[in-house]
Amino acid sequence: MKVLTRFRFAAAAVGVLLFTGCSSITNSHLQKEPLMAEYLAGKDARVELRLSEKLKSALNTGDELMWRLEAGAFFFNIGDYRRSVNEFERAEALIADYDDRPTVSVRDAGGEGGALLTNLNALPYRGFGRDRIALSIFKSLAYLGEGRPESFFAQLRRLRTAQKEVHEKYRKFFEEEEKSLAEAKKRNPGAASSVRGGGAAVAGRSDSAEFNAALAETRKIAHRGYGNFLNPAALFLSGLGSLLEGDADNARIDWARLYEALPSNPLVRQLYVTILDRTKQKVPEDLKEVRPFDFPLDRDCVYVLFANGRSAAFRQVAIYYPVMTAYPVCEYYPAPYRFLKVIAGGQSGETRLLADMDAILAQEYDERLPGMITRIVLSTAIKEGAGYAGAWAVGRENEAAGAAVLLASMVYRAAFNTADTRSWEILPKEFQFCILPMPENRTVVLEPDGRKSGERSVVIPEADRSAIVYVNAPAAGELRVQVLGLPQ
Repeated sequence: MKVLTRFRFAAAAVGVLLFTGCSSITNSHLQKEPLMAEYLAGKDARVELRLSEKLKSALNTGDELMWRLEAGAFFFNIGDYRRSVNEFERAEALIADYDDRPTVSVRDAGGEGGALLTNLNALPYRGFGRDRIALSIFKSLAYLGEGRPESFFAQLRRLRTAQKEVHEKYRKFFEEEEKSLAEAKKRNPGAASSVRGGGAAVAGRSDSAEFNAALAETRKIAHRGYGNFLNPAALFLSGLGSLLEGDADNARIDWARLYEALPSNPLVRQLYVTILDRTKQKVPEDLKEVRPFDFPLDRDCVYVLFANGRSAAFRQVAIYYPVMTAYPVCEYYPAPYRFLKVIAGGQSGETRLLADMDAILAQEYDERLPGMITRIVLSTAIKEGAGYAGAWAVGRENEAAGAAVLLASMVYRAAFNTADTRSWEILPKEFQFCILPMPENRTVVLEPDGRKSGERSVVIPEADRSAIVYVNAPAAGELRVQVLGLPQ
């Protein structure tokens, strides 16, 4: 009977590994290092090959959504809009599948058990709240690149309600998270005693200085966030879509929320005053001195959207509690540029911060951290207890066999001592923006940090009365420009 029980335990662990993919043993961030290095260096063919391989191996595993998101962003950035839309549609289908499952499904129950036997990578990656909004942003822009204005506007209309839906769905997620953790503690009372003290006990240990430093930095960055998964870039695009469709009132609602999120941003203040004038609304006293744009915003415009830098990711750190456990912490990367100077005809301007993507992720990580720590401590206690109990039981009958079981359990625990570092990494660190009237010569000059040495020029096609000039700079020297013609 004991042999059968151990066989079932091993079989369950193997089954979990097959479902979760490679991230249960090699953490996701390490897996992506070669891919990200090539992406930052502009080696598109190599990136495409790696993504193709990952999409095949991750099919029908808990990592599939993550790789679909990476592929969707990559194909958008290289201008392959059809493939980008295809990947995002598959990602949306996976998200809908997760959202539509019963609170306790057979598949998720297996993931819960697997997480206790292995690590949090056994649970399917459902995407962060940030991911769901970013998906909609990129998908709308990909439709624009494809020349499908109706789909562009339809996606922006969905974007208007997406942020509210994300907030509601994640509130439900946190409620279900508490229930599942309570059930796991109930099923494993001995291990549950190790969880007492929660995150404070882990973070307060003298040997977790690296974790404490990373957490302090994350909480500092999280204070720059906007709350409730709000993404100002989504509000800007949603308002722009409304304005282009002739609905200035809805544009005013979106840009009022944008102003609430970024009240000190000079471009946002100017944008809000302009739409208030357009809709004949009273301008607040604190904005009386702000001059509206002196050109119409719904025609003959250039909207520069600057995707600056690479997104924050998660890296693995070790904490001894009392044995070594692996935790994910946020890893931040410096922005390659401070701003873009944009010259269009006789006018010029500088891009300003529109959405701090690092802060949005940091806020959500901080909210998820208590549940994350509870799961990690519980899983560690269960694996440690099972390993030593098994070795002791076998050792009573055969000392050499007991030592072998203990060694095997140590190897197993070491192999699965992996933090869940899964995230969508092919995203910008931040979005910046600038608005200028369409120049007569239809030529826009972009100067990173205002330096002529790195300038790029782009010509807007005659067919596009207005356009979004999307500039992607994941690293210094890697400046990619895409012109997305706007319908009028």
